[in-house]
Order: sequence, then structure tokens, then C-alpha cells
Amino acid sequence: MKRPGSAMYTFFKYFGWLVGLLAFVWLAMTSVTEFIVRSAVDAPYDEKLVDMARALAAEVSSTPGGVMVTPGAVQLLRSDRRDSVYFALRDASGEVLEGDADMPAVVVTRGTPETAVQTGTIHDQPVRVASLHVPDPRGQGTLTVQVAETLNKRHVLVQSLRTPSVLLPQVVVMLGAILIVLYGFAYVVGPMRRLKESIDRRDSSDLAPLDANEAPRELRSLIESINGLMGRLATSMDTQRRFIADAAHQLRTPLAGLRSQTELALGQRDPATMQRTLERLAVGTEHATALANRLLTLARAGTYVRSKQADVDLVALAKDVIADHLPAANARAQDLGFEGPSTPGAIIVHGDQVLLRELLSNLLDNAVRYTPERGLITVEISRDRRDNAVIAVRDTGPGVPDDERAKVFEPFYRGRDAVATGTGLGLAIVRTIADAHGASVSLQTNPDGVGLCVAANFPTHAEAVA
Repeated sequence: MKRPGSAMYTFFKYFGWLVGLLAFVWLAMTSVTEFIVRSAVDAPYDEKLVDMARALAAEVSSTPGGVMVTPGAVQLLRSDRRDSVYFALRDASGEVLEGDADMPAVVVTRGTPETAVQTGTIHDQPVRVASLHVPDPRGQGTLTVQVAETLNKRHVLVQSLRTPSVLLPQVVVMLGAILIVLYGFAYVVGPMRRLKESIDRRDSSDLAPLDANEAPRELRSLIESINGLMGRLATSMDTQRRFIADAAHQLRTPLAGLRSQTELALGQRDPATMQRTLERLAVGTEHATALANRLLTLARAGTYVRSKQADVDLVALAKDVIADHLPAANARAQDLGFEGPSTPGAIIVHGDQVLLRELLSNLLDNAVRYTPERGLITVEISRDRRDNAVIAVRDTGPGVPDDERAKVFEPFYRGRDAVATGTGLGLAIVRTIADAHGASVSLQTNPDGVGLCVAANFPTHAEAVA
């Protein structure tokens, strides 16, 4: 046998378990069959024993000294050539008046039937005893007539039912079950072993679908699920590769600029020129830091686990984020306001408060950047017709053309008419955080036809708090 974990070891392991189970079932069936056979054999012989007791009771008569059974009846009773037959007559107190004194006593209880058959021993031999309650011919209550016989005939009949002709069908069924198990292993384990070997031979980057046609029909749904998972992994790996390539490209530019500005500052001797160079270096550092932070946020949102969610108060969250962006909005004379319930806790969603804060912060950052001076920006927290929570940011900026609305969610994409500086990651972060929370994000033009409305629709997991 091969080492544990091999296909052959697994085969013998489970085959042994199944054969053991079949053997147990066979032994259980044999025991039940034995019980049924013995019961079937006892039934007619017990009935015959009761008939013998009735016939003996008919031959009982009273005598001056007690009761007696006619000698012919006793001789006929003891004429059995295979079994020893015994009898006894008992009075109401249980005393043996006639017959064999070793006859097992009858346990008399209230409600005892007229006839009863029980098992006992006489001269250390097992016997079956039939007891019949009849009127005492002397007029002294009830007389009990007992007839007992040994079990030789019964044993002979039971042995005859254990012949090969009776056991052979059971053996055939057992062998057939083992063959079916072997076929089942060959039908299922064989393809599974080939599937395992095919996966083991693959390179870690090979996520091509498995061939479901080579597997049994029962395994095809499993293979299709595996193929679906591999397809999702391939898509995720492609996305990660593109993200890493784009991130490296995007980081290379500000880092190269920082290096150039640093070299330029090192070569300056004029304090005023060095001051301007250092100021540009500070701006470049700030841009590189913002880009790195947004890349980390995007990576964290992409690996977010929903089991870590908790209740988040959207009203309180929105007011905090608005307060953080008020200085930037005031610097551009923008009107930044809030619309929604006035009571904290009115709208609750299940999620990560840090990521949800980042989502709204990115939406507001975009709105402040692209809305012209003296423009209007509104953060709205509400519920839709399906009672789902909605975070919406409306502005009076230039909006996004219809043909670009799907592209702006891609990392590092910037619209062709973009005038404000940025990393091109804001809406990509918003979409990733929304996806991690099972939410949807949409872009629409405001009802008055001016500006843009970005809305994130979240499934609500808690009722509104009054």
C-alpha cells in the first residue's frame, strides 16, 4: 500500500470502511433472519403443544383420592420419538397433583390468559411449556394442565433452514454489493484522481478551465464551480497585475519629479531660488503621499471582509466629513450643505466606518475640485423606494459626459475635459468600497440639467432609529 494521502491509500481506506459496513449489515440481517426463523418455527409447535394440553385436559377425571389422567392418554403423550414430553396437573395453589414434579411452575397473575406458553428447563434440558387453565372436575376451582416437550424437532428444522440453498442468496447479495462498491470507486475515484493529477501538474499561474467532459455527470457541477472560481481568480489576478503596473507607472512620475527637484535644490546657491525649489518639492511630496495613501485605500477596500462590518450612522458620518471639507469649500466660496434627517441614527447601514468615510470623502473631494467658485455642493442622506440607504453628492460642476461614465470608475482614468488636478483614483475607490459593501454606484445629471449627482445605494441591514 502506498503512503497515506495517496489515491491507493484513500481507496483501501474507504473501501475497507464500506466493506466493514456491509459486513455489519449482513450480520445484522442474519441475526434478524435467525430470530424470525426461530419465531416462525416456534409458532406451529407451540400451537401443537397447546392442542396436546387441551387433549390431555379432556382425559382428566376426579377420583376419591384426587384427579387422574387415563393411562392411554399418558402413553400417547409420551410416544414422541424425537422429543421427551412431560405433563403435570396442578391445583389452584400450584401443587402438582399428577405427573412430573419437575415441571416449571406457572406464575399466576391477575389477568393471566386461559392458555400460556413459556420457556423452562426440565432435567437441565430446555423445554417449551404450555399451560391450560380448566375447571377442576372435583368442583374445587381451577385446575392447571401443563404439557412440556424438549426442542429437538425445532432445532432440526432451524438447522435445515441454514442450508447453503438458504444462505447462498445472502452471499450473492453481499458479493454483488461489494462489486457495486468497487464499480462506484472506479467510476468516481478514478476521474477524481485524474483531476487531482491534472491540477498538480499545473503551474501556479495556469487558471484555465478544467475539462468537465472527462468526469462523471455527478462531478460536473463541482468542476463547473471550480472553473467559476478559477475564472474569478484569473480576473482578480489580471486586475491586480494591471493595478500594479498602473500604480508603478503613476508613482514613477512623482518620484522622478521629486528626485529632480531634490537635485536641483542641492545645486542652488541663491536662497530665493532654493526656496521656490523646496516649495515645489513640498508640493510634489504632498502629491506622492496622497497618491500612495489612495493606492493603499484602494488595496484595502479590495480585500475587505464583510464579516467585520458593524452598524454605521450615515447622518453623523456625513456631518463629520462635511466639516472636514468646509475649509476647502470656503476657500473657493462654494456653498457646501447637507440634506437629510436631522436626528442622528436615523439611517443605519452595516459596514466599515473607516471605508464608508473614505467613500464620502472621495466624493466630496471630487465635488470640491471640479465645482467652480461660488458653486453649490450638497450631501444628501436618504432612503429610496426599496428602503435602502442612499449617499448622494450633488454639485454644479461640469459633470461627466455619458460616454465616459463607465470609464471614470477605472483606476487612474481622468476625463478628457478634466481641468482639476488629481490622482484618477477617487471614483475607483468609491466603486471598490461600494462593491465590498454590496452597494451600487451611479452617475446622473441633476434634475435641473446642471452638474453631476453621484449616488451610492446601500442595502439596509438595520431599521431606522426613531
